[in-house]
Amino acid sequence: MIYLKKLPEKEKSPEKCCPSVKEGNRYINPWPSAVPKAKKFNYNLWNKRMYDYFTSSIVAREKNQNLKVDLDLPTITKYYEDINYNNNIKIQVTWLGHSAFLVQINSFTLLFDPFLSRRASPINFIGPYRCRDRGFESFSELPPVDFIVLSHNHYDHLDKATIKEIFSVEKNKKTHIFCPLELKSWFLGLGIPENQVTECDWWDEYEITKLPESFDISNETQTQLNETLTSNNNTTTTTTTTTNNNNNKINIIAVPAQHFSGRTGLDYNTTLWVGWVIKNPETSCYFVGDTGYRAIPDNCTEEEREKYPYCPIFKTIGELYGPFDIATIPIGPVTPANRMSINHTSANDAVNIHIDCKSKHSIPMHWGTAENLSIDSIESGPAELHEELKKKNIPLEEFQEVFIGQVYKIEKHAS
Repeated sequence: MIYLKKLPEKEKSPEKCCPSVKEGNRYINPWPSAVPKAKKFNYNLWNKRMYDYFTSSIVAREKNQNLKVDLDLPTITKYYEDINYNNNIKIQVTWLGHSAFLVQINSFTLLFDPFLSRRASPINFIGPYRCRDRGFESFSELPPVDFIVLSHNHYDHLDKATIKEIFSVEKNKKTHIFCPLELKSWFLGLGIPENQVTECDWWDEYEITKLPESFDISNETQTQLNETLTSNNNTTTTTTTTTNNNNNKINIIAVPAQHFSGRTGLDYNTTLWVGWVIKNPETSCYFVGDTGYRAIPDNCTEEEREKYPYCPIFKTIGELYGPFDIATIPIGPVTPANRMSINHTSANDAVNIHIDCKSKHSIPMHWGTAENLSIDSIESGPAELHEELKKKNIPLEEFQEVFIGQVYKIEKHAS
């Protein structure tokens, strides 16, 4: 049984913990870094975009064959089934392609932005599509998913087919969803119970406790519940055994990002977008979500880039919740820059976010998997990231790409 407790709200101010901002019924990015720069319509780029969109997306060919797909299922299931292994792991993170990550921490399994079907589009025969496999046949192969955590409602992050597939598996019937403001009704429309969906504003924080299935909250007074939660700091029940190790709590915090939302063309920015921080006393993880860092014009030189304002929120997140053991940071799409840079990150931006948020180790995402999100090559991302890391004298292993299905883990005895 999962128990959620909302923690007191942070004091918000534009300079520190900036609140989400609405103009009318639409959310906005409240930073100068999100102001579009002057642009000139590029007919050549537009023609290429439309040609690629209608030709390659209909065929939906496998691409980027150099990106390995090999799901390490034994390590994933071992975390759930072997308590001795579980007790020695601070956190383990598995990339499932694009922005989808399976995160295992403190006996919890969380699934972030699971676009794991074929098409990221309202139409099932055209549009952006997944050009690399996810590495498994059915969610019945994976451990039960405790939480689905969504950054925003774009099709390549909130995938209806995947959500329905997860809940079709018996062991996932009680999966809980964390999502940004105004998205709850979408999940209720799928028949997911209201008490299994939690909407979050920027800076909302929840303490999550795993209680024994036999525990009946309805029969407990608040005092009795608090006593149980306190005593449970030292007891965790799993499917196989019981251990004494404060292994049943995490905190989840919704944090700002510089992006936008919409699924129909009529709902532009009517729902919020967020990143997520996962913490316990031993470790911390930052899922940046989909975001921009600084808006720049086309043909912007490296020197000119530094003259434009950057989004300050990543430094704030690093100061409040960092340093992070792991951060997952997007790279791309980037072309055309005047349009993409507002809401997406280049390799240069990604390295700056890595530094700003005080990440000890970062994994790039939002690359190599979803074709036709832009006119960039599906293989772009890692080479550009390596180049930017070298410029800043950051070891490549500090911000390193993984293959689909690869497990990155931090052991408790590691420094």
